[in-house]
Amino acid sequence: MQFFARHGSVKSSIKALTSSLPFATINIVIVDINKMGLFLQVLTVLVITVSVQGWVALGCLEEERIALLHLKDSLNYPNGTSLPSWMKADAHCCSWERIQCNSSTGRVTLLGLWGVRNQELGDWYLNASLFLPFHQLNTLDLWNNRIAGWVENKGGYELHKLSNLEILALEYNSFDNSILSFIEGFSSLKSLYLDYNRLEGLIDLKGPSNLKTLYLENITTYGSSFQLLQSLGAFPNLTTLVLRSNDFRGRKLGDATH
Repeated sequence: MQFFARHGSVKSSIKALTSSLPFATINIVIVDINKMGLFLQVLTVLVITVSVQGWVALGCLEEERIALLHLKDSLNYPNGTSLPSWMKADAHCCSWERIQCNSSTGRVTLLGLWGVRNQELGDWYLNASLFLPFHQLNTLDLWNNRIAGWVENKGGYELHKLSNLEILALEYNSFDNSILSFIEGFSSLKSLYLDYNRLEGLIDLKGPSNLKTLYLENITTYGSSFQLLQSLGAFPNLTTLVLRSNDFRGRKLGDATH
């Protein structure tokens, strides 16, 4: 898994996706046999043992292949052409672009869908249930896709069911403050990127307690701006916090001790 800086020297995200290939190891044993009797001079026995080490499902799981095709249709609606390698006739979905699979189980572990939606298609309302078939999904990168929210009655809470999801990148989209309630209860999440969305006003963050990395760049707060920093106490394991390019209004950080 390779990481490339998306912007600046600190911010990193996945932009090079690798796929596994099946391989075999061939062991060749040559046995030289000395003279055996009057007529037998030299006999060479060639033994070839082929062992396949591990199992890589280039064809991936059918339920995940179908889910990927549904996801492609959604992000290309109504007439986009992104992800041309994701073809219905191709069963080898672990070799498709922007995907990484587990080499043992063949399940999708990474979806690097950064900037895949054509901006001219307008806002994208995401159906989070599209990701539910990916039981081993660890990293979901949806940066810069003009996501304005969730499909009605299909809120982001569906993503909570992905117990292996640890990295979620949603920056450079059009989410408003309603996304904040979705974060709470996301127990598996360790890294969250929400910068450059439409977060403004009174921002009160809650959970998940396992979060270690949080990016909240380019937001505007009103009223008691220090409440944002106070709410960070809900993240006891937080080690990286980025609040660059923000517009804090109201009570200043320096007033916190008064």
